[in-house]
Amino acid sequence: MSINNLQSFIEDWKVSVVNSAVSSNDVDRLAEYALHLSRIIAYPALDVNITLKKIDDLGQDLKESIKQLMPLRPTQTIEKINNFLFKDRGFKANVQDYHNPLNSYLNIVLQHKFGIPITLSILYMRIAYSVNFKLYPVNFPAHFLVKHVLDDDNSEIIIDPFNGGRIMDDYALKALLDQFYPHQNIPLTRAFIEKATAVQVMIRMLNNLKASYYEAQDLDKSEIANEMIIAIDQHNPDAIRDKGMILLKRGKSIKALEMLNLYLELDPEAEDADAVLEVIRQTRSPK
Repeated sequence: MSINNLQSFIEDWKVSVVNSAVSSNDVDRLAEYALHLSRIIAYPALDVNITLKKIDDLGQDLKESIKQLMPLRPTQTIEKINNFLFKDRGFKANVQDYHNPLNSYLNIVLQHKFGIPITLSILYMRIAYSVNFKLYPVNFPAHFLVKHVLDDDNSEIIIDPFNGGRIMDDYALKALLDQFYPHQNIPLTRAFIEKATAVQVMIRMLNNLKASYYEAQDLDKSEIANEMIIAIDQHNPDAIRDKGMILLKRGKSIKALEMLNLYLELDPEAEDADAVLEVIRQTRSPK
């Protein structure tokens, strides 16, 4: 990929998403941001507004189906959303092909009705807004969630859209944490269920895509995703490291070494610091 082409992708990303996400942190626009991500990386002909309307039409269908039952308690609203989205409309978790990059494209999730936690959560949030049910993104480790904050006592309801919209208590959250980090006994803390920002959500989506495409050896798309992260957070250590690794694969060793050294400066205690130092040593060594 040429530098000019890559730069055009990044400029589009900044205009369409970054400037708004950074300045306003409007999580209500996550579906819109996610669709722009799809358009820029993989679907240049995608009409974001038309696709967004398809999602909002789903929300209106939900609204019509429950308007005679209003008002509902929060748990009843969650039950209605779950029945509508997962039973009536057939959206499902893609457990069979979880790491397929298509799962990270909201337009494809809308079309095929399969997704991963983050895309199903963004869809779930947007549809919930149609019935005035406010949800917030939750950057839980290894498994994206959403939550509703109760107005009366500021307590919270944590929801897992990947698993049919089940409500998560502390026991279920700890079990989820242990599932992804076995034998580590990581304590469940408040930090794990804080509201995520729009920027954090977009970076997580891009990290998923970057990893999927890198594994599939699609270096161009992996590089686009990584540069889109840097456009949001120019000091993101993992993105700096991955830029160095991509540059190495492209044979640009001098610039790659600069990025890898910068990574170690930004995160000298990184778990992979020894591995990165070895890459630097081997790259510097005469062949």
